[in-house]
Amino acid sequence: MVVAHVLSSFFVGGQEVMAVELATRQVARGHRVLAVSLAPTAAGPLDTAFVRVGVGTLHLPKRGPTVDITLPLRLALALRRARVDVVHLHNPLPLIYGVPASKAARCAIVFTRHGLVEGTGRQLWLRRQLARFVDAYVAVSPEVADNSRSYGMASEPKLMVIENGIDLGCYQPRAELRAAVRTELGLSAGALVMGTVCRLVEGKNVGLLLRATLPHLGPQTNLLIIGDGPDRAALEALAQAHLQGRYVRFLGQRTDVARLLNGLDLFALSSRSEGHPLSVIEAMATGLPILATRVGGIPEMIEDGKTGFLAPLDEPAFTTRLAAALDQRPRWPAMGEAARAAACQRFSSERMTDRYLALYQEIRQTARTA
Repeated sequence: MVVAHVLSSFFVGGQEVMAVELATRQVARGHRVLAVSLAPTAAGPLDTAFVRVGVGTLHLPKRGPTVDITLPLRLALALRRARVDVVHLHNPLPLIYGVPASKAARCAIVFTRHGLVEGTGRQLWLRRQLARFVDAYVAVSPEVADNSRSYGMASEPKLMVIENGIDLGCYQPRAELRAAVRTELGLSAGALVMGTVCRLVEGKNVGLLLRATLPHLGPQTNLLIIGDGPDRAALEALAQAHLQGRYVRFLGQRTDVARLLNGLDLFALSSRSEGHPLSVIEAMATGLPILATRVGGIPEMIEDGKTGFLAPLDEPAFTTRLAAALDQRPRWPAMGEAARAAACQRFSSERMTDRYLALYQEIRQTARTA
Protein backbone atom coordinates (compact mmCIF):
# COMPACT_ATOMS: atom_id res chain seq x y z
CA MET A 1 0.00 0.00 0.00
CA VAL A 2 0.87 3.65 -0.28
CA VAL A 3 0.01 5.37 3.01
CA ALA A 4 0.04 9.09 3.83
CA HIS A 5 0.12 10.32 7.44
CA VAL A 6 -1.18 13.88 7.67
CA LEU A 7 -0.11 15.81 10.78
CA SER A 8 -0.47 19.34 12.10
CA SER A 9 3.33 19.61 12.27
CA PHE A 10 6.55 17.65 12.56
CA PHE A 11 7.33 19.11 15.99
CA VAL A 12 7.81 16.76 18.93
CA GLY A 13 4.53 15.67 20.51
CA GLY A 14 2.72 12.45 21.34
CA GLN A 15 0.77 12.10 18.10
CA GLU A 16 3.79 13.00 15.97
CA VAL A 17 6.09 10.53 17.73
CA MET A 18 3.42 7.83 17.42
CA ALA A 19 3.16 8.56 13.67
CA VAL A 20 6.94 8.22 13.28
CA GLU A 21 6.88 4.83 15.02
CA LEU A 22 3.90 3.58 13.00
CA ALA A 23 5.37 4.81 9.71
CA THR A 24 8.71 3.18 10.55
CA ARG A 25 7.03 -0.19 11.04
CA GLN A 26 4.96 0.21 7.88
CA VAL A 27 8.05 0.91 5.77
CA ALA A 28 9.77 -2.12 7.31
CA ARG A 29 6.87 -4.26 6.13
CA GLY A 30 7.25 -3.11 2.54
CA HIS A 31 4.71 -0.30 2.27
CA ARG A 32 5.47 3.11 0.77
CA VAL A 33 4.79 5.87 3.29
CA LEU A 34 4.49 9.65 3.02
CA ALA A 35 4.28 12.07 5.96
CA VAL A 36 2.65 15.47 5.41
CA SER A 37 2.98 18.50 7.69
CA LEU A 38 0.38 21.28 7.58
CA ALA A 39 2.35 23.62 9.87
CA PRO A 40 2.54 27.22 8.63
CA THR A 41 6.17 27.39 9.74
CA ALA A 42 9.17 25.15 9.05
CA ALA A 43 8.43 21.43 8.91
CA GLY A 44 9.94 20.65 12.33
CA PRO A 45 12.58 18.38 13.86
CA LEU A 46 10.75 15.10 13.20
CA ASP A 47 11.17 15.64 9.45
CA THR A 48 14.64 14.12 9.87
CA ALA A 49 13.23 11.19 11.87
CA PHE A 50 10.82 10.35 9.05
CA VAL A 51 13.47 10.64 6.33
CA ARG A 52 15.92 8.49 8.30
CA VAL A 53 13.57 5.48 8.15
CA GLY A 54 12.64 5.88 4.49
CA VAL A 55 9.43 7.90 4.80
CA GLY A 56 8.91 10.62 2.22
CA THR A 57 8.06 14.03 3.67
CA LEU A 58 6.04 16.91 2.34
CA HIS A 59 5.39 20.36 3.82
CA LEU A 60 2.05 21.87 2.75
CA PRO A 61 1.69 24.94 4.99
CA LYS A 62 -1.70 26.17 6.06
CA ARG A 63 -1.77 29.78 4.90
CA GLY A 64 -3.17 32.58 7.01
CA PRO A 65 -4.75 32.69 10.47
CA THR A 66 -8.23 31.62 9.31
CA VAL A 67 -9.52 29.08 6.79
CA ASP A 68 -7.16 28.28 3.91
CA ILE A 69 -9.39 27.36 0.97
CA THR A 70 -6.37 26.36 -1.16
CA LEU A 71 -5.07 23.70 1.21
CA PRO A 72 -7.54 20.87 0.36
CA LEU A 73 -6.75 21.29 -3.33
CA ARG A 74 -2.99 21.37 -2.77
CA LEU A 75 -3.21 18.30 -0.54
CA ALA A 76 -5.47 16.42 -2.97
CA LEU A 77 -3.01 17.02 -5.83
CA ALA A 78 -0.13 15.76 -3.67
CA LEU A 79 -2.07 12.62 -2.72
CA ARG A 80 -2.92 11.88 -6.33
CA ARG A 81 0.66 12.42 -7.50
CA ALA A 82 1.87 9.99 -4.83
CA ARG A 83 -0.89 7.48 -5.74
CA VAL A 84 -1.88 7.20 -2.09
CA ASP A 85 -4.24 4.36 -1.15
CA VAL A 86 -4.92 5.23 2.50
CA VAL A 87 -4.75 8.63 4.16
CA HIS A 88 -4.23 8.54 7.94
CA LEU A 89 -5.30 11.80 9.58
CA HIS A 90 -4.11 12.66 13.09
CA ASN A 91 -6.26 15.03 15.22
CA PRO A 92 -8.52 17.97 14.22
CA LEU A 93 -6.57 20.17 11.78
CA PRO A 94 -5.70 17.28 9.43
CA LEU A 95 -9.33 16.13 9.71
CA ILE A 96 -10.64 19.50 8.54
CA TYR A 97 -8.38 19.75 5.51
CA GLY A 98 -7.64 16.08 4.92
CA VAL A 99 -11.19 14.77 4.48
CA PRO A 100 -12.11 16.89 1.41
CA ALA A 101 -8.62 16.36 -0.04
CA SER A 102 -8.77 12.59 0.46
CA LYS A 103 -12.25 12.37 -1.03
CA ALA A 104 -11.11 14.33 -4.08
CA ALA A 105 -8.09 12.03 -4.44
CA ARG A 106 -10.30 8.92 -3.94
CA CYS A 107 -8.33 7.62 -0.98
CA ALA A 108 -9.59 5.56 1.95
CA ILE A 109 -9.53 7.60 5.17
CA VAL A 110 -8.53 6.67 8.74
CA PHE A 111 -8.79 9.31 11.44
CA THR A 112 -7.06 8.87 14.81
CA ARG A 113 -8.20 10.91 17.80
CA HIS A 114 -5.25 11.21 20.19
CA GLY A 115 -6.93 13.18 22.98
CA LEU A 116 -10.24 14.38 24.33
CA VAL A 117 -12.55 16.47 22.18
CA GLU A 118 -12.15 20.21 22.69
CA GLY A 119 -13.24 23.34 20.83
CA THR A 120 -15.98 25.89 20.31
CA GLY A 121 -19.48 25.03 19.18
CA ARG A 122 -18.76 25.97 15.57
CA GLN A 123 -15.50 24.02 15.51
CA LEU A 124 -17.16 20.94 16.97
CA TRP A 125 -19.99 21.16 14.45
CA LEU A 126 -17.52 21.29 11.54
CA ARG A 127 -15.48 18.35 12.86
CA ARG A 128 -18.64 16.34 13.46
CA GLN A 129 -19.77 16.82 9.85
CA LEU A 130 -16.36 15.95 8.40
CA ALA A 131 -15.96 12.89 10.64
CA ARG A 132 -19.01 11.38 8.93
CA PHE A 133 -16.93 10.93 5.79
CA VAL A 134 -14.00 8.99 7.28
CA ASP A 135 -13.94 5.24 6.73
CA ALA A 136 -12.67 4.49 10.24
CA TYR A 137 -12.52 6.59 13.42
CA VAL A 138 -9.82 5.37 15.83
CA ALA A 139 -9.54 6.42 19.47
CA VAL A 140 -6.31 5.73 21.34
CA SER A 141 -8.09 4.67 24.54
CA PRO A 142 -11.58 3.62 25.67
CA GLU A 143 -11.95 6.99 27.43
CA VAL A 144 -11.18 8.87 24.20
CA ALA A 145 -13.69 6.64 22.40
CA ASP A 146 -16.38 7.38 25.02
CA ASN A 147 -15.60 11.09 24.80
CA SER A 148 -15.83 11.09 21.00
CA ARG A 149 -19.06 9.12 21.18
CA SER A 150 -20.59 11.61 23.64
CA TYR A 151 -19.91 14.46 21.20
CA GLY A 152 -21.40 12.55 18.28
CA MET A 153 -18.08 12.49 16.46
CA ALA A 154 -18.28 8.94 15.14
CA SER A 155 -20.95 6.45 14.21
CA GLU A 156 -20.64 3.18 16.13
CA PRO A 157 -19.71 0.92 13.18
CA LYS A 158 -16.72 3.13 12.37
CA LEU A 159 -15.47 3.68 15.93
CA MET A 160 -12.72 1.49 17.36
CA VAL A 161 -9.89 1.63 19.90
CA ILE A 162 -6.24 1.02 18.96
CA GLU A 163 -3.83 1.75 21.80
CA ASN A 164 -0.50 3.39 21.09
CA GLY A 165 2.65 1.30 20.98
CA ILE A 166 6.40 1.85 21.20
CA ASP A 167 9.60 0.05 20.28
CA LEU A 168 10.04 -2.02 23.42
CA GLY A 169 13.62 -2.81 22.47
CA CYS A 170 14.58 0.83 22.93
CA TYR A 171 12.88 1.21 26.31
CA GLN A 172 13.99 -1.31 28.88
CA PRO A 173 15.70 -1.30 32.28
CA ARG A 174 19.51 -1.24 32.05
CA ALA A 175 21.62 -1.08 35.19
CA GLU A 176 24.65 0.27 33.33
CA LEU A 177 22.63 3.21 31.99
CA ARG A 178 21.27 3.96 35.45
CA ALA A 179 24.81 4.39 36.75
CA ALA A 180 25.95 6.40 33.71
CA VAL A 181 23.01 8.82 33.84
CA ARG A 182 23.45 9.45 37.54
CA THR A 183 27.18 10.05 37.15
CA GLU A 184 26.51 12.47 34.29
CA LEU A 185 24.00 14.45 36.36
CA GLY A 186 26.02 14.38 39.54
CA LEU A 187 23.48 12.23 41.41
CA SER A 188 24.51 9.57 43.88
CA ALA A 189 23.76 5.92 43.20
CA GLY A 190 21.46 5.77 46.24
CA ALA A 191 19.55 8.98 45.63
CA LEU A 192 15.78 8.90 45.13
CA VAL A 193 15.13 10.42 41.70
CA MET A 194 11.68 11.30 40.40
CA GLY A 195 11.10 12.66 36.92
CA THR A 196 8.74 13.55 34.13
CA VAL A 197 8.94 13.81 30.33
CA CYS A 198 6.53 16.19 28.62
CA ARG A 199 6.11 19.46 26.79
CA LEU A 200 6.11 22.32 29.26
CA VAL A 201 2.68 23.66 28.43
CA GLU A 202 -0.41 24.47 30.48
CA GLY A 203 -2.20 21.18 29.84
CA LYS A 204 0.70 19.13 31.24
CA ASN A 205 0.25 20.94 34.57
CA VAL A 206 3.89 20.54 35.62
CA GLY A 207 3.42 23.26 38.23
CA LEU A 208 1.29 20.82 40.23
CA LEU A 209 4.08 18.26 40.19
CA LEU A 210 6.64 20.86 41.24
CA ARG A 211 4.58 22.19 44.13
CA ALA A 212 3.84 18.67 45.37
CA THR A 213 7.44 17.45 45.21
CA LEU A 214 9.41 20.51 46.36
CA PRO A 215 8.84 19.95 50.11
CA HIS A 216 10.23 16.41 49.77
CA LEU A 217 13.40 17.32 47.86
CA GLY A 218 16.89 17.40 49.28
CA PRO A 219 20.47 16.24 48.65
CA GLN A 220 19.29 12.64 48.28
CA THR A 221 15.88 13.32 46.70
CA ASN A 222 15.78 14.97 43.26
CA LEU A 223 13.33 15.84 40.50
CA LEU A 224 14.23 15.79 36.79
CA ILE A 225 12.05 17.63 34.27
CA ILE A 226 12.76 16.55 30.71
CA GLY A 227 11.17 18.64 27.97
CA ASP A 228 10.73 22.22 26.85
CA GLY A 229 7.95 24.64 26.04
CA PRO A 230 6.46 28.07 26.73
CA ASP A 231 5.97 27.38 30.45
CA ARG A 232 9.62 26.60 31.15
CA ALA A 233 10.62 30.06 32.42
CA ALA A 234 7.67 30.21 34.84
CA LEU A 235 8.39 26.71 36.13
CA GLU A 236 12.06 27.51 36.64
CA ALA A 237 11.06 30.65 38.56
CA LEU A 238 8.72 28.58 40.73
CA ALA A 239 11.55 26.18 41.57
CA GLN A 240 14.03 28.99 42.24
CA ALA A 241 11.60 30.67 44.65
CA HIS A 242 11.65 27.59 46.89
CA LEU A 243 14.54 26.66 49.17
CA GLN A 244 14.51 23.10 47.81
CA GLY A 245 14.38 24.26 44.20
CA ARG A 246 18.11 23.61 43.73
CA TYR A 247 17.29 19.90 43.71
CA VAL A 248 15.17 20.28 40.55
CA ARG A 249 16.96 19.77 37.21
CA PHE A 250 15.47 21.14 33.98
CA LEU A 251 17.10 19.10 31.22
CA GLY A 252 15.27 20.62 28.25
CA GLN A 253 14.31 18.81 25.06
CA ARG A 254 16.39 15.64 24.77
CA THR A 255 16.82 12.98 22.11
CA ASP A 256 18.08 10.39 24.63
CA VAL A 257 14.92 9.97 26.71
CA ALA A 258 15.22 6.17 26.68
CA ARG A 259 18.63 6.53 28.31
CA LEU A 260 17.60 9.20 30.82
CA LEU A 261 14.59 7.22 32.06
CA ASN A 262 17.01 4.63 33.41
CA GLY A 263 18.24 7.21 35.90
CA LEU A 264 14.81 7.52 37.55
CA ASP A 265 13.14 5.63 40.40
CA LEU A 266 9.61 6.99 39.81
CA PHE A 267 7.96 8.56 36.75
CA ALA A 268 5.32 11.23 37.37
CA LEU A 269 2.75 12.93 35.15
CA SER A 270 0.36 15.57 36.50
CA SER A 271 -1.57 16.39 33.30
CA ARG A 272 -5.01 17.98 33.23
CA SER A 273 -5.97 15.93 30.18
CA GLU A 274 -4.43 13.00 28.29
CA GLY A 275 -5.37 10.53 25.61
CA HIS A 276 -2.92 7.62 25.76
CA PRO A 277 0.44 9.20 26.64
CA LEU A 278 3.53 7.64 25.10
CA SER A 279 5.69 8.96 27.94
CA VAL A 280 3.83 6.72 30.39
CA ILE A 281 4.30 3.68 28.13
CA GLU A 282 8.01 4.46 27.76
CA ALA A 283 8.44 4.75 31.54
CA MET A 284 6.53 1.51 32.13
CA ALA A 285 8.68 -0.31 29.58
CA THR A 286 11.78 0.99 31.38
CA GLY A 287 10.52 -0.70 34.54
CA LEU A 288 9.40 2.38 36.44
CA PRO A 289 6.35 2.71 38.71
CA ILE A 290 4.09 5.59 37.65
CA LEU A 291 2.46 8.38 39.64
CA ALA A 292 -0.18 10.07 37.46
CA THR A 293 -3.39 12.01 37.55
CA ARG A 294 -6.52 9.98 36.93
CA VAL A 295 -7.38 11.60 33.58
CA GLY A 296 -8.11 10.43 30.02
CA GLY A 297 -6.76 7.00 29.17
CA ILE A 298 -4.30 6.83 32.08
CA PRO A 299 -6.56 4.77 34.42
CA GLU A 300 -6.72 2.09 31.68
CA MET A 301 -2.91 2.03 31.52
CA ILE A 302 -1.98 2.04 35.22
CA GLU A 303 -3.24 -0.45 37.77
CA ASP A 304 -3.40 1.57 40.96
CA GLY A 305 -1.29 -0.03 43.68
CA LYS A 306 0.24 -2.60 41.32
CA THR A 307 2.00 -0.74 38.48
CA GLY A 308 1.73 2.74 39.94
CA PHE A 309 -0.27 5.31 41.84
CA LEU A 310 -3.31 7.19 40.50
CA ALA A 311 -4.25 10.56 41.95
CA PRO A 312 -7.27 12.83 41.44
CA LEU A 313 -6.75 16.04 39.48
CA ASP A 314 -6.73 18.05 42.67
CA GLU A 315 -3.66 19.59 44.31
CA PRO A 316 -4.22 18.45 47.92
CA ALA A 317 -5.16 14.94 46.77
CA PHE A 318 -2.19 14.70 44.38
CA THR A 319 0.17 15.91 47.12
CA THR A 320 -1.23 13.33 49.54
CA ARG A 321 -0.89 10.56 46.96
CA LEU A 322 2.72 11.53 46.29
CA ALA A 323 3.50 11.34 50.02
CA ALA A 324 1.87 7.90 50.18
CA ALA A 325 3.92 6.75 47.18
CA LEU A 326 7.13 7.91 48.85
CA ASP A 327 6.20 5.95 51.97
CA GLN A 328 5.94 2.83 49.79
CA ARG A 329 9.35 3.16 48.17
CA PRO A 330 10.39 -0.43 49.06
CA ARG A 331 7.58 -1.64 46.76
CA TRP A 332 8.74 0.38 43.75
CA PRO A 333 11.05 -2.25 42.19
CA ALA A 334 8.25 -4.86 42.16
CA MET A 335 5.79 -2.29 40.80
CA GLY A 336 8.27 -1.38 38.09
CA GLU A 337 8.60 -5.02 37.08
CA ALA A 338 4.81 -5.29 36.88
CA ALA A 339 4.68 -2.11 34.79
CA ARG A 340 7.28 -3.50 32.39
CA ALA A 341 5.31 -6.75 32.01
CA ALA A 342 2.09 -4.83 31.31
CA ALA A 343 3.80 -2.65 28.70
CA CYS A 344 5.27 -5.67 26.92
CA GLN A 345 1.88 -7.37 26.83
CA ARG A 346 -0.17 -4.41 25.59
CA PHE A 347 1.90 -1.59 24.15
CA SER A 348 4.31 -2.88 21.49
CA SER A 349 4.59 -1.00 18.22
CA GLU A 350 4.27 -4.31 16.37
CA ARG A 351 0.85 -4.90 17.92
CA MET A 352 -0.24 -1.36 17.04
CA THR A 353 1.04 -1.75 13.47
CA ASP A 354 -0.74 -5.10 12.99
CA ARG A 355 -4.06 -3.53 13.95
CA TYR A 356 -3.67 -0.43 11.77
CA LEU A 357 -2.57 -2.39 8.71
CA ALA A 358 -5.49 -4.79 9.12
CA LEU A 359 -7.80 -1.77 9.34
CA TYR A 360 -6.29 -0.23 6.20
CA GLN A 361 -6.85 -3.45 4.27
CA GLU A 362 -10.42 -3.71 5.51
CA ILE A 363 -11.46 -0.20 4.51
CA ARG A 364 -9.73 -0.52 1.12
CA GLN A 365 -11.65 -3.73 0.45
CA THR A 366 -14.90 -2.09 1.55
CA ALA A 367 -14.24 0.85 -0.76
CA ARG A 368 -13.65 -1.47 -3.73
CA THR A 369 -16.93 -3.33 -3.20
CA ALA A 370 -19.05 -0.23 -2.39
